[in-house]
Amino acid sequence: MTQPVPRQVVEDFYCALSARDFDKVAQYLDDDIHWTISGPVDVLPFCGHRRGKQVVLDLLARDIPTFLVQRRFLPTAMLVDGDRAAILGRLMATLRCGRSITYRITHFLHFRDNKIIEYDSILDTFDAVEQVIGHSLVDGSPEPQRDVNVVAV
Repeated sequence: MTQPVPRQVVEDFYCALSARDFDKVAQYLDDDIHWTISGPVDVLPFCGHRRGKQVVLDLLARDIPTFLVQRRFLPTAMLVDGDRAAILGRLMATLRCGRSITYRITHFLHFRDNKIIEYDSILDTFDAVEQVIGHSLVDGSPEPQRDVNVVAV
């Protein structure tokens, strides 16, 4: 059995990721990391499996920003147990076309020697895909346009 990962290590990883400090992010990634984001690659091109530190860093620093020009992950719950961590949160992003999207996402991390050896991300793909394509998957009708200058009370 590997040694437990301190909660502070997990929190520091997410701080570096949020700050897009990829030099610091690299310090938390094992050289042979397995990084998986579950989802339809044809609609969400950042999904799929990647292996290796440099491939993951390229995904984070170069590939994802070509699709999501702005993104923010807001963790709402974190559980650290032994050498594993589970994080539930919400991703808020802006697509290249300017449309804002937001969906729930869960990360499962496995650590060895305070480095991530396995990262699995499960997102609400149904919700994310509907927002990306701009209409409901159930009936195919476009989502109603929202006037962003109107506030309901």
